[in-house]
Amino acid sequence: MSVRAKALCLKVMCEVPMSFRPLLFSLLLSVAPLCAAAQDNWPDLDAVLFPQLAQGSGVVEAAFFLPDRPTPSQAREAIAIVYEWIQGSAGSTRIVVGHYTLDHPPLQFTFRGHVSNLFGHSPRDPQFLPDRIELTMTTLKDGEPRCCPSGETRYAIDRTTQQAHVLWTR
Repeated sequence: MSVRAKALCLKVMCEVPMSFRPLLFSLLLSVAPLCAAAQDNWPDLDAVLFPQLAQGSGVVEAAFFLPDRPTPSQAREAIAIVYEWIQGSAGSTRIVVGHYTLDHPPLQFTFRGHVSNLFGHSPRDPQFLPDRIELTMTTLKDGEPRCCPSGETRYAIDRTTQQAHVLWTR
């Protein structure tokens, strides 16, 4: 199990009431090999993505790779997101987003460009449509403290301009 997966398991276990911990622990152990097996087919994504996306402090807090299909042999396109620590800040991060195409065989990543105007955390629900790429992010609602965003924003990314624009916010 990766270091990230272990840290997530530890965090989850600490937040679960004592009576549910044995059940949750056994569930996590049964699923962990499946998660690891699913990731084994991808190359070292950090080595592929970080040269274009992590150029500031070099300290990456989190990274997401969102391909159009789950396996490397089927994937043709992906969005990668890196949250990099801002040197000298009190824990703030900057978001850097990249658009990639994947060529076969062998698997090669082609960097298409940096995506601008995309903000938020916890990227999810990517949809690779013929004319755009859509993605949902957790964002701040009006009046919320910066620590605790609970809103959602859906973005559309134009493949030609590499610009994101808001489709909706709630």
